[in-house]
Amino acid sequence: MMKAVIFDLGGVLVNYDGRSTFTEIAQLARTTLDDLFPFYQKHDHTFGTGQLSGQDYYQKLNEAFGFSADYETFVTTFCRTQQRNEAALAFACDLQARPNVRVGIISNTNQVHAGWLRENLPEFKQFHSVILSNEVGLLKPDSAIYELSLKQLEVPPAQALFVDDAEENLVGGTAVNLHTLHHTNWQHTRPAIEQWLKS
Repeated sequence: MMKAVIFDLGGVLVNYDGRSTFTEIAQLARTTLDDLFPFYQKHDHTFGTGQLSGQDYYQKLNEAFGFSADYETFVTTFCRTQQRNEAALAFACDLQARPNVRVGIISNTNQVHAGWLRENLPEFKQFHSVILSNEVGLLKPDSAIYELSLKQLEVPPAQALFVDDAEENLVGGTAVNLHTLHHTNWQHTRPAIEQWLKS
């Protein structure tokens, strides 16, 4: 029977340091991380669901704080802490190559990060389903985003495992009857996935 493993990206298949990213953005905006945080909270949902483009977000930063950099510098800074996790990506590709396994992605992201991801992760072309929140207008833990993934993967929830480093997103997966796995490190996650596939 076909099984599916659905991965989050940031903190799982891709290394990402959000605090460092927004610390650098705060420096460009000539403000503090504490002062920038309410702006982030205000616009996180619209940015993450694609209602705000990267240019829109940059413009709103300019309006709120003034900015010491052009848009391209903002994009470079905003993406600087995203890095490929080579071993994790290789494992995901190995899973996708198995005859009875499909690999999916569900990531809460935005147009700026999504551009970097699609440019730097050619593995996306190998995976059976890749869902980026800004492209579908949905964010985890909304049940609809998991249901969309299952539809694309063509597996029932009982045959799918969702792997994420954020517990609130795991709760969203459990709500639609997905098996879930809290990722903390690959020394635990990889054997746990293998064990689930054998079950």
